[in-house]
Amino acid sequence: MARASQLSGINISNDLDEEISEIQVTSVISNKYAGVESPGFGWLATGWNYATDLRYVDTTVSDESSQEKHLQGTQMIKAGDRGHIECQPWFNEKYRHYWMFKCNIVGKRFKINKNNAQCNLWDVDASSAPSFVLHNVEGSTVRLTMVMKSGSDYFAMEEY
Repeated sequence: MARASQLSGINISNDLDEEISEIQVTSVISNKYAGVESPGFGWLATGWNYATDLRYVDTTVSDESSQEKHLQGTQMIKAGDRGHIECQPWFNEKYRHYWMFKCNIVGKRFKINKNNAQCNLWDVDASSAPSFVLHNVEGSTVRLTMVMKSGSDYFAMEEY
């Protein structure tokens, strides 16, 4: 793999009314291009890659579809508090990046509601610590928002 960059940890913000515990973050770099591999064809190459590369990346199993995984955890974050996971997951902006986030909320296990939650990292994210924010939407629905220097994405959480 070509040049790789690293993050400098992951910040976790608990905007829920309950404490969270047993936090696990899985970071997966797939073998699927993110679309920046062909600057000469730009958006055409990006569209082609996304439309034709239908390989499924599952963040819950280890297989040849990923180039590296990091599983990190932390103990507990009280309601309204923040925490930090000391880790340095690496990434390469040429490849798609997938995530899995799991935690306990009031003794119940929650995870992102899909096993291939994609939120790519770009070189601008190098040496930064992205923020993962848990909050309620529409009453009791729990959402995880991932905020990177390069942008953000959000995913619903489900009990499992």
